[in-house]
Amino acid sequence: MFVPLGAACYAANRNVVEVGARYDDACRDGFFANDAEVATRAQTNGEGTECEVSLVVPRTMRAPVFVYYELTNFHQNHRRFVKSRSDEQLAGETSAPGNSFCDPKAVRTDENGDVVKIDPCGLAAWSYFNDTYALEMTTAVEPAPRALPVNERGIAWPSDLKHKFADKAPRHHNDDPATRGGGAVNGTLRSDEHFVVWMRTAAMSTFRKLWGRIEEDIPEGALVTVRVNNRFNSYKYGGEKRFVLSTTSWLGGKNAFLGVAYLVVGSLCFGASGVFAYFAMYPPRALGDVAEFMSTARRD
Repeated sequence: MFVPLGAACYAANRNVVEVGARYDDACRDGFFANDAEVATRAQTNGEGTECEVSLVVPRTMRAPVFVYYELTNFHQNHRRFVKSRSDEQLAGETSAPGNSFCDPKAVRTDENGDVVKIDPCGLAAWSYFNDTYALEMTTAVEPAPRALPVNERGIAWPSDLKHKFADKAPRHHNDDPATRGGGAVNGTLRSDEHFVVWMRTAAMSTFRKLWGRIEEDIPEGALVTVRVNNRFNSYKYGGEKRFVLSTTSWLGGKNAFLGVAYLVVGSLCFGASGVFAYFAMYPPRALGDVAEFMSTARRD
């Protein structure tokens, strides 16, 4: 059973088309505008830099094509990071932090010197990923570059939108250029689905998060140019950033582990059964002497 199931999983994975490129190294030049930024490793005004990366599609990608960003060495699963949030505040139950775990991003000093409460508070919300992308595509049929639309709606879990995030505007959250961390929420907490996706904690230090969907086929050999607004400061913690396009199968995205694991386990079972069959047929265990058994039974 393991072998055919593994073969089916492996075949499904082979049908997934994925292409991606790292861009933080290509976009680094000019990220730190002055010596003070280099010294503090901080990003002033959240302006960042702009650059382009190109992707050549190896096989036709059937719609929908999913757009992801990938971060490495970012520990969203760190205990301090996971706890530094207020779910009550995010859900609109109170405008103040629901617990003390939002420290060190529970309050801050504004430009007037007043201490104000951050809403949404906590490290998770403060480090909100704020890179943006604009895509263009060139094909053999259409040699002139044209915009490749990305649908950025419907990327968050419906349960998160309905129950966990209120339709309210943020207050004192990343609106001070001198202390800005990640990005500012665009609109209300519920309407900014990129923010909702970011707030769902990743289990590993290398992870992908959904950015949007391309709702048209991308032909084989197409050149996709990605104009990146590089604002998220991965240089501060030695991380990497990648841009990824991927299709899916009935099993999900591209990951060969499950199919390979089933095939390996099935092969081991075949090998073990062959060994047992050999010992059962050629050097079988000798049968007991019936006469000796009867003799022992009479003595008992």
